[in-house]
Amino acid sequence: MIPIILQTYNRISYTMQVIASIHNHILHQYSLIVIDNASTDGTVEYLQLMKKLNIIQHLILNTENLGIAEPKNQGLDIVRELSKTQEIKYVCLTDNDIVVPFIRDNNECVLEKIVQMMDSHTEVGMCGVDLTKDNAPPYQDWWWKLRQHSQSNPTFAEISIGFWFSVIRFDYFKDFRFTGESLYGRTDESIRNYITSVKKSKIGLLKGISLKDQKGNHKETIPKVGVHLGWVEDFKKFPEYVNFKKLERCKAEAAWKEKNRKW
Repeated sequence: MIPIILQTYNRISYTMQVIASIHNHILHQYSLIVIDNASTDGTVEYLQLMKKLNIIQHLILNTENLGIAEPKNQGLDIVRELSKTQEIKYVCLTDNDIVVPFIRDNNECVLEKIVQMMDSHTEVGMCGVDLTKDNAPPYQDWWWKLRQHSQSNPTFAEISIGFWFSVIRFDYFKDFRFTGESLYGRTDESIRNYITSVKKSKIGLLKGISLKDQKGNHKETIPKVGVHLGWVEDFKKFPEYVNFKKLERCKAEAAWKEKNRKW
């Protein structure tokens, strides 16, 4: 079983699509853990209904916005309790604006594909799903220029992935806790840097599925990508939220620099 930790704060239209994509697209056994940061747009009532229907297995409703670091720790505390009675090898961390890819390949899903890859490549400590340029607004082309780095660049995957349905080895969380310098900012960097710098592991991106022809030969990989709703709609639908994120990120950047934080 793989726990999936999903953090929410308003943007109910996103959350509904994300939970539906997990419920409909994931065939691998999982337990959905949702932590809400005091939403005020109907998200709380929706999450309570999903919990009643057992689509959400564990639900925490915070009465104030704790930022993006502490709710992840709350989710991991639940995972640690679950690990006392069952074997847990991986944990999935994702955001409430990431619609997971629909993959059906030999009755396997995107989560199964990531697990298979990480089982066979123990040097990989974290792996998320790739998202295409089609899912980003045209004025975010800086991101795609950044991703055109040479594959030999060791920081390529490290700078390419946030919490995009990211699967991480549970053992790494036994001596790690998220620490926030602001309500929003550098939380994904902290776990990425910890995995690469402290655990000396690699970070991967699931780019698609490799199909075989009737003779068993591999054909070219066919991307089956998810959607980053925040890229597509945030700038127009939630401009206040975008500005809030920018300000909080600047606070985190300044704090990291002042304290010389590495992870």
